[in-house]
Amino acid sequence: MKIFLKYPIVLLLVICLASSSAKVQAQTSSFRIIGYVPNWIDVTAFAQNFDYKKVTHLNYAFQNPNAAGDLADDNNGLTVLVAKAHQNKVKVLISLGGADSADPPIKTYFQSQISTSVQRAAFIHKIIIYLNKFSLDGLDVDEEGPAINSNYGAFIKQLSDSLKPKGFLLSTAVGWGNENIPNTAFQYFDWVNLMAYDLKGNWDMKNPGQHSPYSYAQQMISDFKKRGVTKGQLCLGVPFYGYGFYKTTGSFNYVDILAKYPDAWQKDQVGDTIYYNGMSTIRKKTKLALSEASGVMIWELSNDAVGSKSLLKVISSTADSLQATAAIDPKQPGPLKIYPNPAGNELIIENLNSGETVSVEVLTIQGKLVKTSKLQNRIGSSARIDISSLHVGTYLCRITSAEGNCSKMFVK
Repeated sequence: MKIFLKYPIVLLLVICLASSSAKVQAQTSSFRIIGYVPNWIDVTAFAQNFDYKKVTHLNYAFQNPNAAGDLADDNNGLTVLVAKAHQNKVKVLISLGGADSADPPIKTYFQSQISTSVQRAAFIHKIIIYLNKFSLDGLDVDEEGPAINSNYGAFIKQLSDSLKPKGFLLSTAVGWGNENIPNTAFQYFDWVNLMAYDLKGNWDMKNPGQHSPYSYAQQMISDFKKRGVTKGQLCLGVPFYGYGFYKTTGSFNYVDILAKYPDAWQKDQVGDTIYYNGMSTIRKKTKLALSEASGVMIWELSNDAVGSKSLLKVISSTADSLQATAAIDPKQPGPLKIYPNPAGNELIIENLNSGETVSVEVLTIQGKLVKTSKLQNRIGSSARIDISSLHVGTYLCRITSAEGNCSKMFVK
């Protein structure tokens, strides 16, 4: 701990505040808007007309292995999509899996390719060749249901070890079957897309209801944080589709719902009865993602309407507005503050930029731990630490949170 004595108190404070400011800036500027583009649509036409300014990443879905572990070479507009996206500084990932990965033959092919270290290495080599061939930026793993077996964790680690040194991104989408993913696997993903939808659906007509309620989004964020996924990794999935029950059965794209019910953008339920997410709920979920996660994921972009009723426009404008406000509004959280200095019986910690648990430690200059505290804070909140039991002297206050660490010397 003697290293701290080499720095004047003022210099330590400057380092601490600069670090905190950088974290606030990174928190707002790194917000992701990720959209899936399904390969069963006319991707070339989509690529020519899409507004790339409203997203940061696109996932081309899905490419899966055959019995030999080769990914499909008929790219259906992938080359055009990548070129257009890169012109607009948007990254493109290929997505492996999907709901079809839960059933044979795709499940059988996939599980065969990850069954041993040798098989995994050969499969990953083919994936890398594919990523390079189409100038892709990374891989999204969306294996679902029974496709996720006991070899999944080893596959993800081996995949990360191979992709990361080459500069490729690695993400995952989690929903059906996520309980089979070992918690240790999440550390290898750049981000984790929460499929916070399909809570209900037309596969169970006796149990109608909203398939993607706001409460489900809150619950999934909470559940995955408990499993070790950090706020910086979490991206909240939102649906651009709905399910019909009773007389109106089936699955419905948002654009088709809007065509049949022109006021549907104001609601989450229409007709008899289709449940989906309208503009207000999408806006509310975007705010939740800005507060408790680091991005929004969309399934899927071709389901959206164009113009003023676009759900993607709601996400993009909400994110832009709140990030701009955070950058200029003095009421928003600013640099971390620990005061007063000298202190009396309380130490005040202000602008804790985390919605998660924050650890506070107070140490003597000899390095002896004399005070610990766990705080649960919202963005911009402050906390008071009781230091009445401490003797007169010089101490170090050390703060550890999801956003990083910060330390400051103070005198009592």
